[in-house]
Amino acid sequence: MIKVTNFGQANGEDVQLYTIENDHKTKLSVISYAAAWQNFEVVEDGVSHSLIEHYDTVDGYIDNPYQVGKTVGRVAGRIGNAKFEINGKQFHLPANEGDNLLHGGNNGIQTHNFVGTVDEKNNSVTLKTTMKSAEDHFPGDLDLTITYTLTKDDEVLITYTGKSTEATLFNPTCHVYFNVLNDTTDVSEQKLQINADESLAVYGDKVPTGRKLPVTSGYDFRQPRTIGQGLKDLYAENEKIEFDDCYVTGKTKSAVAELSGDGRAVDLYSDRNGMVIFTANPQDDDKAAKHEYSCLATELQTLPDAINHKDFGDIVLPANQEKSFTNKYKYIKK
Repeated sequence: MIKVTNFGQANGEDVQLYTIENDHKTKLSVISYAAAWQNFEVVEDGVSHSLIEHYDTVDGYIDNPYQVGKTVGRVAGRIGNAKFEINGKQFHLPANEGDNLLHGGNNGIQTHNFVGTVDEKNNSVTLKTTMKSAEDHFPGDLDLTITYTLTKDDEVLITYTGKSTEATLFNPTCHVYFNVLNDTTDVSEQKLQINADESLAVYGDKVPTGRKLPVTSGYDFRQPRTIGQGLKDLYAENEKIEFDDCYVTGKTKSAVAELSGDGRAVDLYSDRNGMVIFTANPQDDDKAAKHEYSCLATELQTLPDAINHKDFGDIVLPANQEKSFTNKYKYIKK
């Protein structure tokens, strides 16, 4: 079952809310603005639980520095010095974070209001937009299609398909924040397990240096442990007070990560080779300033700044060719 309602307006355009429900009464909600994942609700013993950070009005999503739930890109993460080369041609885009480009710039995918259609048979919603080169300064006009599907097995699938008039870069993702605990105001007791032996070394501005490092104490989630314990170990190791790091997950049919707690879990699957995690508190600025976090972003993507590092993965989308990626999130009752 799919329900469509008005969610307000963004930039003078109506924003639609699409809510997909399966036979388990699990609900996946998506809005047309930024093709954002608005909610993921499950029912346990008659009680509904939200598993992701979300807002109940469109105002929360407009000009949100945390990009909560939004599709970001054309290229998720940072591009060093806002420069890259495709087929021998150099491009220099307007930087929006120091000297670097973050999440495709200030006019990225996350600023668009998509046009949606529903598919009741497949329990899915397809959202479309066109990114004009004149708008975000990437080469080529990019036709972008994003399909959200809720399966009968409580899996959320997000498929990104791009086709461009010129060779361009294509590495979008969903900037979703998870907290699967009963207490959605504090993520410290949520457990995290990541199937990765390496993370990326970065400069002070969080741009990758090109080196891959074995995971050490604070960064080691190869066995499940709580976010709180990870933060304690991270501070003891190097006095850092947040996670904003990328893990080299590789390409595998197995889950690349699991988030768990209070008798439930979400397994994450990806057909790309990286996952960025980021601790945050989008709802409470005071707690955020005290490094008290309510949720964890999990961004499934090709490794950041891949265009500038040969062994990070291929994010070039050739002209007039389609390329697709799929992220999958599976809810499990423990």
